[in-house]
Amino acid sequence: MERPKVKVGDREIELTDEVLEVLRKYVKTSMTLEQLAAELGLNGWEEAYDLIKRVPAWLLRTYTYVIKSAANQGGEAK
Repeated sequence: MERPKVKVGDREIELTDEVLEVLRKYVKTSMTLEQLAAELGLNGWEEAYDLIKRVPAWLLRTYTYVIKSAANQGGEAK
């Protein structure tokens, strides 16, 4: 299964488990956009804000194991 990608600025960010973990941390805590940008290696809070706007909300609320389980129901071995 191909990972979703989000275009931010002039690059595409692949929504890996690690990236989603940081984004979920941002949603659940009082992390600032500057801190989010630093953790993901983005160029400032503007890129972090753009990323948050473009990521589907359900990905931020769904746990990784649920996504993997749904993908594996199609018979794919992971």
